[in-house]
Amino acid sequence: MSERSERALALLRELSGSPNASLTDRLEDVGIDSLGLAELAVAIEREFGVDLADAETLDAANTVGDVLAAVDALRLEPPEGVPFGTGWLQGFAAVVGGWGLRRWFRLRIEGASNVPRSGPVVVAMNHESALDVPLIVVACPRRIVFMAKRELFKNAFLSWWLRVLGGFRVDRDRFDLRAVRIALTVLRDGNVLGMYPEGTRSPGELLPFLDGATWVALLTGAPIVPCAISGTDRTREAKRPRIVMVRVAFGPAIAVERVDDHVERRARAAGLTAQVRSAIERRLVDRVAE
Repeated sequence: MSERSERALALLRELSGSPNASLTDRLEDVGIDSLGLAELAVAIEREFGVDLADAETLDAANTVGDVLAAVDALRLEPPEGVPFGTGWLQGFAAVVGGWGLRRWFRLRIEGASNVPRSGPVVVAMNHESALDVPLIVVACPRRIVFMAKRELFKNAFLSWWLRVLGGFRVDRDRFDLRAVRIALTVLRDGNVLGMYPEGTRSPGELLPFLDGATWVALLTGAPIVPCAISGTDRTREAKRPRIVMVRVAFGPAIAVERVDDHVERRARAAGLTAQVRSAIERRLVDRVAE
């Protein structure tokens, strides 16, 4: 076993709380779930200065031995930043798209002042339809970089359009270390990261939230702004202008203290996720009550 593999094994055992984890053990059996892989990726990046964009084999790892083999295969290069050109047409799109959305829908944007004017921010949103993507670009008072599912990037033109609008792809079928790296880079550069904690579109209902958005906030100390989007699931009813009301409501920012201990960070993520979901749910209920 190489020196790098030995150090990676020590990190894995520490993070999993399984001091006797062996090469043949399955990750799930030693307590390494998706957030555990995220913690391991961060620890590896700090320890070795590797490029996590080159970590496809780590994403697909099933056993402890798979992880060590993936670590040995990584390039010892500084991690890359956000993909070139991400969001470069966002200002233009916000102006043109804002005009179109306001012309066709009764668009209401509430609480935009709750988005801090500077510094890293996670905007956590519910997800009703594909319209949520251009809508948040229009509604957010700052430039926002957001995750979008990999399937949307299969078409060359749509892939280009999403990228210049501010999107980067995430693979929902596996733990996507490249997407995690980009998300952390956005926040460490002091920018706004948009995430949909439901993980998929859910018209008319609010699904359980995943902990990814709160985890990156806890890792970086970025505040979280809960954002309730409503009305976009009714776009098919918009047979003529101004029939459907679309609403984007930003709640007060939730202060998040950076947590360096990986055990405490994962423990806090679940409670913070429940808080964010509750804040979004309240604003969706307020919409129904109007």
